[in-house]
Amino acid sequence: MTKNYLKLLFILIGTILLTIIVFNLYHSYENNHINNSYLSKYVTSINYNELSNALTELNNESFIYLTYKGDKKIYDLEKQIRKELKDNELEKSFIYVDCTKYLNNDLSVKNINNLFLTNEKIILPAIIYFKDNNPKDYIDSKDNLLNINSFKELIEKYEVGEH
Repeated sequence: MTKNYLKLLFILIGTILLTIIVFNLYHSYENNHINNSYLSKYVTSINYNELSNALTELNNESFIYLTYKGDKKIYDLEKQIRKELKDNELEKSFIYVDCTKYLNNDLSVKNINNLFLTNEKIILPAIIYFKDNNPKDYIDSKDNLLNINSFKELIEKYEVGEH
């Protein structure tokens, strides 16, 4: 009878250990996702310090996506943006800029506003639309996190890409 109890105890301990291992693996997998950009694999990706140079080399119509990593909502948003870019054939006109290192730097935020000739503070994540190398319009996260519907409206407003 004690052999059965020992077997049961080993099975119970094994199950608990396996559950802990699986939980830790899943947690690491999720953290790895949100700390990497989903979108940067599919579009041109540049560093923040290359931004001013990149602005001189834009296509006729381009979008610049200023964002940061480490937020699951942003990772999920990037999946939706990717789908919209693919549907409208805009991947080559979209530039991803990771601003994670500069997020809490007021000087960097001021530089972003100066680069895009706006007096309003741009709240990241944000998408800026350029026509003929000039910023025409932007959407940002001022009211709440940028959403895919705002991006769709921006595309439709300027009749960019395939509809």
